[in-house]
Amino acid sequence: MDASLQHYSLFDSGLSLLQPAVGPKTSLDVPLLVSFLEPRNEPLAELGTGNGAALLGAIYLGKAPAGWGVELQSELAELARSNAVLNDLNATIVAGDLRNKATLGEPGRFHRVIANPPFRTMSDGRLSPHDSRRTARSEETATLDDFLTAAAYLLDNGGRLTLIFTARRLAELISELRIQRLEPKRLRLIHPGVGKAAKLVLLEAIKNGGVELTILPLLYTHDEQGEYSPELTEILNPTR
Repeated sequence: MDASLQHYSLFDSGLSLLQPAVGPKTSLDVPLLVSFLEPRNEPLAELGTGNGAALLGAIYLGKAPAGWGVELQSELAELARSNAVLNDLNATIVAGDLRNKATLGEPGRFHRVIANPPFRTMSDGRLSPHDSRRTARSEETATLDDFLTAAAYLLDNGGRLTLIFTARRLAELISELRIQRLEPKRLRLIHPGVGKAAKLVLLEAIKNGGVELTILPLLYTHDEQGEYSPELTEILNPTR
């Protein structure tokens, strides 16, 4: 195998993937996002697809029959295509800028979109010195507003955006969603343990949806011994 690549697997080793040996790595964000997505017999779009882990994971677990993803970094887009072939999954990956409508195609062509927008603003503490990782993890090239604008553009009326984001920017997230007429409908906070502050939030919003938000039970990723919680263990090793 190419020394610049690293092999790993997700979902009880059922999904085999390649990622850069140096650069952005798949984290718990991916299985958490996929677990929050409700299964539907509709194609799925992903903004900022990276190496395709979340999009391909959703298809692999039967959450969608096919997928389409856009990724700014051409090397990652090519890796996502390779991962789709490696797992024999139906996904089209486009290398391009999600801020460009020509890249996104016709408006309203999807009923479901997923995203894991960069958590860090450019003024938010120390940024990675590695170009690829910095692009993936910070708003160097695309902001939260850019992601939500692209999602609103791709979704048809009543379409659903499902995303994972940092909990400390939740107020900003909800405000920005409403500007794009994406109404929050389901929300779940993710805590690293009991008694610890939430680190992440899972949220589903509906384009032009009515005002009614369901706040789901808290999700704890670790128990008091620092081991994965039973729920996270089930998320990482789901039944297909």
